[in-house]
Amino acid sequence: MCSPPSNSSRVSEITDRRTAVKKIQLINKATFVVVDVETTGMSSVDDRITEIAMMKVQDGVLVDEFSTLVNPLLTIPAYITSMTGIDNVMVQNAPTAREVVPFVAEFLGDAVFVAHNAAFDWGFVTQTARRERALELHNPHLCTVKLASRILPHLPSKSLGPVAQHLNITIPERHRASGDAYATALVLVKFLSYVQRKENIKTVDELLKFQYGRRPGFTRS
Repeated sequence: MCSPPSNSSRVSEITDRRTAVKKIQLINKATFVVVDVETTGMSSVDDRITEIAMMKVQDGVLVDEFSTLVNPLLTIPAYITSMTGIDNVMVQNAPTAREVVPFVAEFLGDAVFVAHNAAFDWGFVTQTARRERALELHNPHLCTVKLASRILPHLPSKSLGPVAQHLNITIPERHRASGDAYATALVLVKFLSYVQRKENIKTVDELLKFQYGRRPGFTRS
């Protein structure tokens, strides 16, 4: 006799169904949450988040935001401080990752997770949620670096600075989470407008697939 599925299996199946439904949403009806993290280093296993910012975008409009410094409970290396401006004194009274994760999960909800080099930010967010709260996140994720490679194929660098400059977007505070997330949100809005007008991409599923292909052709207009 077969044993009934466990509660964790049922939760996973329900989550997978909800994710599938979200993917067929129209882009102009979907919610996108643009995320940027600053960290103590490059490893999502060994390093920790020092700052996180999240910008919620609906129908081409920034509708909400969340940002906070995070106490990594580790010493921030000098080279990270020189790049981000975040030092050990700044984070000593900040909430820990364990305290921040519930707010991040609630803000993210079942939205599409967006970041510039999404593998990095998604890796840190999911690893942190898993380590601190045994929480598994299953959001579809979209990378604006991949979108830039498709939409701006002739731009020599697809890093945030050159992409933002090409699109006439000013980054308020480069290498701070809120500034980078805000600029990435504006990049996303322009890219969403382009793919709907020029590529006839209408659903989240089509958009997620588009990021992995090749096709030239975006101008600033």
